[in-house]
Amino acid sequence: MTQPGHILIVDDTQKNIQVLGTILKNEGYMISVAMNGEQALAAMDRVRPDLVLLDVIMPVMDGFEACRRMKANQETADIPIIFLTAKVESTDIVQGLELGAVDYVTKPFNATELLKRVKTHVTITRLQQEREEQIRTLSAALDEIQRLHREQDAFLRHEVNNAVGPISGYAELLVAQAGDALTDRQRSWLSKIQDGTGSIQRMLDGMKKLQTFEREHVELATRPLDLNEMLDHAVRDLKMATGSDVHVVLSVPEQVVMVSGDPSFLPGVFTNLVKNAVEHVQGLEDDAQRTVRVTLESVNGQAIVTVANGGEPVPAERLATFFDKFNSTKADMGGTGLGTSYASLVTKAHGGTISVLSDAANGTRVRVELPTA
Repeated sequence: MTQPGHILIVDDTQKNIQVLGTILKNEGYMISVAMNGEQALAAMDRVRPDLVLLDVIMPVMDGFEACRRMKANQETADIPIIFLTAKVESTDIVQGLELGAVDYVTKPFNATELLKRVKTHVTITRLQQEREEQIRTLSAALDEIQRLHREQDAFLRHEVNNAVGPISGYAELLVAQAGDALTDRQRSWLSKIQDGTGSIQRMLDGMKKLQTFEREHVELATRPLDLNEMLDHAVRDLKMATGSDVHVVLSVPEQVVMVSGDPSFLPGVFTNLVKNAVEHVQGLEDDAQRTVRVTLESVNGQAIVTVANGGEPVPAERLATFFDKFNSTKADMGGTGLGTSYASLVTKAHGGTISVLSDAANGTRVRVELPTA
């Protein structure tokens, strides 16, 4: 059977203590007593009651001052206090509640009413304590789950990388040694092997970068960066890497837009977003649809980069998870969704915002806003 609770009675009248003690003991409560505020504070250093019944008018230290000190102490601030008082003026009652008391009972008190109020506030306190303990337990469990996930991800990356490395290496060795002896069909097979292993290795690298940011332990080494130049490099590098028939059009203002960023991370935001847009329109028959537009503006202290593409709009149900990991609709082209997730995490780490809109009339637009430097 659960113990009803531990009550500290603070009153300078012995008879009141005896009456209150008898009433509460008959209901199963444990009792501690003090005859003024100083004794009450000393008692609370030794025990932690579930509730304090505190008289207002007492010698040495009155109830108001005792309440003030209890609430100022982090160790006792959450213990509920019910004032026992013969003072029924509204100003006195308001003063007690403003000091942090949860309730008051006027003298002479009704035993039934007193017990109901004591039980109510002890129950509330215990429920709050249980909830806080559950939150602590849940938080610890989530921390452990996240730790296990990180270890699992690291293990899988290591094992997959160990398995993929030799495949990629032997494929390159075969191309180098066999040379012209390979048929066109065999070259095609080897090309697919190399493309596949390269895609896996890029995914592993993306997962590692994402995990770094998800741990929230990244200390950015920021410095002023030329955003015009950063976007130009992202577009040119992507064109060279893909050799795609997709048209990537970059529009930047004549005036250089500077942002504060970490050069090891921030460029990847735009490389990933442009690559994602290119993958979305690759293979479309309409030449006009195979266009990705990257624009840069500087508005009211914000650098605004928009990456827009045509093609089929992103379904509404996918927009909600657009920046989640493994959300790609282009898995058949090597897409994983890690790029957009990386872009979101890094943008936010730099104090920026990122959003996406998509509809049939205007296509898909990803918008990144960063404070200008």
